[in-house]
Amino acid sequence: MLVVLIRSILLYIVVLISLRVMGKGEIAEMNSFDLVITLLIAEVAAVPMENNNIPIINGVAAVTGLAAMQIVISYLALKSRTVRVLLSGKPSLLIERGKINYKELQRERVTIDELLEQLRIQGYFRIMDVQYAILETDGNLSVLPTPSYKNPPNSAFNHLPVSLIIDGKIIKHNLNIVNKDINWLEGILKSNHIENLKDVLLCVIDENEKIYIQEKKN
Repeated sequence: MLVVLIRSILLYIVVLISLRVMGKGEIAEMNSFDLVITLLIAEVAAVPMENNNIPIINGVAAVTGLAAMQIVISYLALKSRTVRVLLSGKPSLLIERGKINYKELQRERVTIDELLEQLRIQGYFRIMDVQYAILETDGNLSVLPTPSYKNPPNSAFNHLPVSLIIDGKIIKHNLNIVNKDINWLEGILKSNHIENLKDVLLCVIDENEKIYIQEKKN
């Protein structure tokens, strides 16, 4: 047990030093490449801790090698935008001028529900209040509200804004929340010259019973 304790302490110190050498920026940003390196460092450090038959120098060498590779590649990324884009990718514009970019959502494999959830986390319960939403390379969502957005709203909500249609499918539970039925919803679609339910990317009713509809073709 004493040997395991000493090996664990030594490897902990090595990993801590490696992360410090890699820099605070790498830990804060945590893009896909940084995440892979961090996971690998954790894995190669854990193996010598669990198996006393493996020389501790093997774990130290592996952690040091990964940290050195991270430093070299980070330096290359600092000097070359091509390397940065290759490793981290580009920010993705998920909402542009108040419209959801459906193709970009598909490319990033982000569902409408996930997008709406992230907007709520940012404090935007109405998609109508969002002018731009950018998915950053580290996975965070940056949001620019519309000029008319008021935070907090100057009136109480009758109910939370809810989605009635997501990606061509009716959310019956949400219809019940706002005391509406499918016939009413079909009437709304017809009044907006929408014949096919599958053409609707998103239909939302806000706290004041106003309807927001975006078709997939837009």
